Amino acid sequence: MNCIAKRFGSKRAYPQKGNTQLLSGVAVFLAAGLAVAHSAAAANSLFVGVATEFSDATGLADGAMKVEVDSAEIKFANVGDITPSHVGSTAYFASANKLSSNSSTNTRVPAGVITQVDDDGVWVKPGV
Repeated sequence: MNCIAKRFGSKRAYPQKGNTQLLSGVAVFLAAGLAVAHSAAAANSLFVGVATEFSDATGLADGAMKVEVDSAEIKFANVGDITPSHVGSTAYFASANKLSSNSSTNTRVPAGVITQVDDDGVWVKPGV
């Protein structure tokens, strides 16, 4: 069987949770298959990238619209515990825009694999 299609680039679209807004550049997570912000994500949610533009699903049902997400490697602030020795390890969201090497007893959402550590932040590859 041949493939149906081949995708280049890093943009994806995911169904958005109804009655939510996602700002451009905000981290986007899948919770029960629906795109949500960090505040609505649980430890078992999946980080899929950052929203490419503002998306407003106010007054809409779950999945009635999709949010475009860039799932390329993304840089976030470091809470201070991630060092170059963590490259290849998993980073976790300590807040909506800061990463930690600590899962806080599996209560934090994984951000993805650490690919690089700079003085001003941590690069991660999302889990999709």
